[in-house]
Amino acid sequence: MMYPVTIGHSEVKVNPLGLGTNAVGGYNLFPGLDDQAGIDLVKTALDNGINLLDTAYVYGLGHSEELIGQAIQDYDRHKIIIATKGAHDFSTGKEVINNDPDFITKQVNDSLKRLQTDYIDIYYLHFPDHDTPKAEAVGALQKLREEGKIRAIGISNFSLAQIKEANADGYVDIVEDEFSLLHQDHLTEGMLD
Repeated sequence: MMYPVTIGHSEVKVNPLGLGTNAVGGYNLFPGLDDQAGIDLVKTALDNGINLLDTAYVYGLGHSEELIGQAIQDYDRHKIIIATKGAHDFSTGKEVINNDPDFITKQVNDSLKRLQTDYIDIYYLHFPDHDTPKAEAVGALQKLREEGKIRAIGISNFSLAQIKEANADGYVDIVEDEFSLLHQDHLTEGMLD
């Protein structure tokens, strides 16, 4: 049995195990994916107690979100926790990380359409950019939270200094970074102190 945990200061409660959906529609990273197999995978996870679905715009440039949106239509949306991420801007023909508040607001609105939902439970800034003040980008997410479009604010792939800057106003609920037996850079940064 899994006991739910609360995400930061939000009201979002998740089971400690979730489904990462990079391989659900993420054709740009995993060639030869079958859309129906991805939808079936999401449904199987939901049918077996997984309530957290983690996706991102960059997983198939929105296609993963579209497949999840299709998969969840037969389920009670209030029992599913959807986490997605944004910051990848391809509008110039090249991949650019963009945390500009207007761009992030557009990313959230586009994700809502692809996911076929009225709200996103956890929205992450997927990567920090070099130009936008971190607290300003998070402030845009806070405004979206106040509008009811997202329920919790996350940041991903931020250094410790960037996390502190992003959370200057105390709005960040969750941090998602790479950490494993192979990737332990955060220990030397003091992130886990």
